Amino acid sequence: MSTTEARGTQSIDRTIGVLKQVVAHGSHGLTVAELVTICELERPTVHRIVQALERQGLLTRPAGSKRYMLGDYCRQMAAAFADRADLRTVCEPVLRSVSEDTGNSAFLIARVGYESICLARVVGSYPVQVLTVNVGMRNPLGVGAGGLAILSTLPVDEQNECIRANAKRLGSYGSLTESTLRALVRATQRRGHAVIGHYSAPGVIGIGMVMRNSSGNALGAITTSSIDSRMSKDDQQVAALSIAKHIARVQSSLDIL
Repeated sequence: MSTTEARGTQSIDRTIGVLKQVVAHGSHGLTVAELVTICELERPTVHRIVQALERQGLLTRPAGSKRYMLGDYCRQMAAAFADRADLRTVCEPVLRSVSEDTGNSAFLIARVGYESICLARVVGSYPVQVLTVNVGMRNPLGVGAGGLAILSTLPVDEQNECIRANAKRLGSYGSLTESTLRALVRATQRRGHAVIGHYSAPGVIGIGMVMRNSSGNALGAITTSSIDSRMSKDDQQVAALSIAKHIARVQSSLDIL
């Protein structure tokens, strides 16, 4: 490889690295100064990269803000990818069935960098429903049952990276701390599904379970939640079994995603 080719490849790697970091930090975005620190690049280099990405519509900087976030072209790429195989379509019958089994609302949760995002929900039949999570809502990965289930599947180094990146935000969720979240991850790994309560929504307990394709990759998680009086140990087990059963029914569709 010539020197010119090597420099070109290095520029591409750096540009993609900057874009990946913005993706990982989700709706919070990143400033040039933060990107300089995280990517370990010189400020003029980062400045040139974000300007180029902004010109191409891959990044955007809201008026009056110093933070760069994903641009409209990223949404177009995501839509094009979704056309190939839509996880929401595959999981819709799972959400309906879990909701019917439990009487509670059911949610489809996915990972976006250091955050979880709600992709879909089905409202349950019980008169009192927990609807604090709306479609499109993001939380630090691990705060809710779906995010906790996903976080628990990651390699230890990646788990630690996510927890450290979200450390300053955890204080907004009741008494949740880094050490508590790590303990919840260990409990989830032992149990095989996530159980978390009272942090993102006081008085509410959520159950979450990861969905994997045939390669073992975690595609997202199915969760259900209710007020704690409807989430006894037996209720939690019923919910977990329901989620597992209905995920298994769509496994062949998950395998092609």
